[in-house]
Amino acid sequence: MHELVLKGKFVLRGRIVEGSIAVDDGKISQIATRTLTGEKELDLSRYLILPGLIDTHVHLRDFEEEKKETVESGTKAALHGGITAVFDMPNTKPPVMDSKTFKKRLELFQKKAYADYAVGFLMKNNCKEAITAGADFYKAFMGASTGGIYSENFEDDYACAPGVLSVHAEDAELIREMPERPPEVEEKAIHKALESAGRLKKPLNICHVSTKGGLEAILDKNLPWVSFEVTPHHLFLTRKGYERNPLLKVYPPLRTKDHVEALWRNFSKIPIIASDHAPHTPEGKEAGAAGIPGLETEVALLLDAVNRGVISVFDIVEKMHENPIKVFGIRERDFAAGNDATFTVIDLKREWRVRPEEFYTKAKWSPWEGRKLRGKVVMTVLHGEVVMEDDEIIGKPKGVRLNVQGS
Repeated sequence: MHELVLKGKFVLRGRIVEGSIAVDDGKISQIATRTLTGEKELDLSRYLILPGLIDTHVHLRDFEEEKKETVESGTKAALHGGITAVFDMPNTKPPVMDSKTFKKRLELFQKKAYADYAVGFLMKNNCKEAITAGADFYKAFMGASTGGIYSENFEDDYACAPGVLSVHAEDAELIREMPERPPEVEEKAIHKALESAGRLKKPLNICHVSTKGGLEAILDKNLPWVSFEVTPHHLFLTRKGYERNPLLKVYPPLRTKDHVEALWRNFSKIPIIASDHAPHTPEGKEAGAAGIPGLETEVALLLDAVNRGVISVFDIVEKMHENPIKVFGIRERDFAAGNDATFTVIDLKREWRVRPEEFYTKAKWSPWEGRKLRGKVVMTVLHGEVVMEDDEIIGKPKGVRLNVQGS
């Protein structure tokens, strides 16, 4: 008899099947289209079980910016939103740019993380430190964003990165000329990044692509070692929203309808959806800080799109589970026997209103405040344990470091 059995419908190899998932010692021990028995059984027949979703781009602040967010509050927000693992961006205060700071960051996650995690390392002329730090992934900025640090020689930093490099592609020179960051700021940087990728032929992940020209450049080059992300806010919001509400300031900025439509036309070709969860204090936002919190709305927005017939639930699994695993080389995470028993359980029929005051993030606001959405995360399972159910975080921090490229 198994320790735990989840019964119901689940996504398996591009199909929705009904059956049982058996769990022992925190791992999937069996997946069957028949009834299995366990010491503990969860009847999830009213819901749909997805493999654990992953967010490859979050800013969890902490260190000297605890007022904005902490590892604890941010990873609780992740579980609440159905995210089982997060990739922590290194443009913190202080930034993660040396082995000593990376070690402190890792220790913080080991103590406080409720979700699983990968910890990043910021590149800027610090090749020796990058090689010795042993980070899970690497990050470079081609122009200034939150924190102000960017690569003055992007190709050198990219060449040095020992693992996958995620790049914020906005051109530094054009930002100085056009601080409002029109589309050409991103498009020029993406072209430069692709030129470097063509020469170096090593893994690159382009973050938060928001422009028609940038997207088309990536697809035209079609380099198999280059991936990219698109955020929900660049899919579901437009420039008009920012003009009405300055709190929607974000880098790269929200775009006009033609750019948003280009993202949707090419939705099937987008490898990864990631939130770029970027919490700030109310005072910071009023002073012009760029960033939108998204960990607790991203999956729900996509589920709402499923209900509207815009996308399928298989798209969510592909872009928030399968492709993050492939791009970043995450081991033991595929939905298969022997791997982590980690799941996102959803109710596709549940209607609810977005109430940021009930969120776990410290950023108690949302562009979708008051919006009625159809589709909700009702349970998150981490290593065979229910860690979130019906909006309540259960238990103590149980997050562990992802096995990224064998780190």
